[in-house]
Amino acid sequence: MQENVTIRRGRPDDAQAFSELVLFTGPELLPALFGSESNVLNVMRRSFPHVRNSFSYEHSHFIEANSETAGMGQVFTYGQMKKEEIRTLLLILRYLKLSVITQAVYFYRSSNILVQITEGDAYLAHLAVYPGFRSKGYGAVLLEAVEREARATGCQRLVLDVETYNERAIEFYRRQGYKTESTSPIFRIKDHEFEFFKMSKDIEIV
Repeated sequence: MQENVTIRRGRPDDAQAFSELVLFTGPELLPALFGSESNVLNVMRRSFPHVRNSFSYEHSHFIEANSETAGMGQVFTYGQMKKEEIRTLLLILRYLKLSVITQAVYFYRSSNILVQITEGDAYLAHLAVYPGFRSKGYGAVLLEAVEREARATGCQRLVLDVETYNERAIEFYRRQGYKTESTSPIFRIKDHEFEFFKMSKDIEIV
C-alpha cells in the first residue's frame, strides 16, 4: 500500500459512494430484501444524510487513496440500534414506498436472523472496498479504524453477519481475529436461499 491513505468520518455528501459500496456487501441479499437493486441504492443514498438512523453517515468511516474513495465501513452499538430502529424503519417506509408492502414479510423475517446483538456489542453493518482497490490491505486498515471506534464507545465485542458462501470475506475476517459463533437458519426470499455465519471478535481493552 504505497498510496497516500487517509481514513475519515463519513459526511452527508458521501451518500452516493455509500449506496454503491453497500451493494458490494450483499449483491444478492439486499436486492432480494429491498425488492430490487435500484431500491437498495435509493433507500441507502437517501437515508445516509439523515442523522440517528442505522444507515446514517454518523456511523460510517471512509478510506481514501490519493484523495479517491476506496472503501467504507459502518458500525453502530447496541444502544444506538435500539434508539434508532423506529427512525430507520420510518425512512425505509418513506423511500421504499409501495414496494414495502410486498417486502415487509422479508424484513420481518430478516430481523429475527440478522443483527442479533446485545448490550456491550457493536455491529459491523457494512465493510466494502471498491474492486479497483482490493487486495491492497485497505479492508484491514478500515476494519482496524472501525474496531477503534467501537472500542472507544466502551463496547467489548464487535459482531457481524456474513453469508456462508462468501468464502473470501469469511477468510478475511478470520485473518483479522474473528471467530464463527453460530450458523443461522436458512432464510428464503422467493426463490433465493440465504444462510449466515455470525462472527465476532473481543475488542475490549484488557
